[in-house]
Amino acid sequence: MTVITATSDLKRIRSKVTQILGQTGSVRRPIAFLIIALVISTLLEPSFLTVRNLEALLVSSSFLMVIAVGEAVVIITGMIDLGVQSILASGGMLVAFLSVFGEFPAAISIPTGLLFGAVVGLVVGLLVTKGRIPSFIVTLGTYWGLRGVALIFNGGNYISPYSVTPVRNFGFEGIAGKMFGVPNLIIIAMVIIAAAQVALTYTPFGVWLKSIGSNEASGRTVGLNTDWIKISAFVISGVLAVLAGIMMTAWQSSVYPTTGAGYSLQAIAGVILGGIPFTGGRGTIVGAALGALVIGLIDDMIVLLGLPALYQYIFVAIILVVAGLQARSKGFVK
Repeated sequence: MTVITATSDLKRIRSKVTQILGQTGSVRRPIAFLIIALVISTLLEPSFLTVRNLEALLVSSSFLMVIAVGEAVVIITGMIDLGVQSILASGGMLVAFLSVFGEFPAAISIPTGLLFGAVVGLVVGLLVTKGRIPSFIVTLGTYWGLRGVALIFNGGNYISPYSVTPVRNFGFEGIAGKMFGVPNLIIIAMVIIAAAQVALTYTPFGVWLKSIGSNEASGRTVGLNTDWIKISAFVISGVLAVLAGIMMTAWQSSVYPTTGAGYSLQAIAGVILGGIPFTGGRGTIVGAALGALVIGLIDDMIVLLGLPALYQYIFVAIILVVAGLQARSKGFVK
């Protein structure tokens, strides 16, 4: 009787928690994570909750949030993209190389970089859909291959305006500027998040993405071109990864072949923390972005508390396990 009563109590508690936080995929879950993280951070370091620090947090997290949007689109379909950090680095290196060494204006170098991201996404999507290779394997190859491509630019050295004489500015430094007192990097991230959420919620394409994640066979039955939708998801992820690379390059006034190291796993952690299960089918873009913001908040707190950077990996691992428990679902990654 005692065991039965305890089990019944646990079910009631779980039911109440679900009512408060919503079902898996609900944006209320990442909001709850963010609130908890903000409270803990403020208690540990009172200087955390200042306008200056919060602005710095949003700016430094804007790159990861943009990548998380693309990663979320892929994971919602039940696939995964491990190559985003290498796409970020190689795309950023390409745009910087064209600007500094090629003397191309931003109007040419930036679209070229974004086109590079789209082509990478297209190739990955074709290998996954037409080649029938699991996305995990293909994007793992992308991760290593494009890491090598990033090293090819400028012989493995970083690129900055001072890489040539006379000094030649990138031409897109304004991306890291401000508009009406608000950093452009934050504005860009918010626009991307809002546009992606609207597309996911109110357009047929958003419904198709979720349908593939929920039941791909049923999607095919009703006439969906599932291959095209999957390819589109990888193209979006590739373009947003390069965009994040351009943003980071403008912010740092330089770009390294290793820029964005660790972002692939951090983006995945943010998406899962945002309530999107690995099997896809449900979730929100806003939730994924908030999950990425929590990851950025952890990095910020490590700096404020003066802890070694290695603690970042430990905390992110713990957060990822907790997030996985609340976003778990049946099935396997495609």
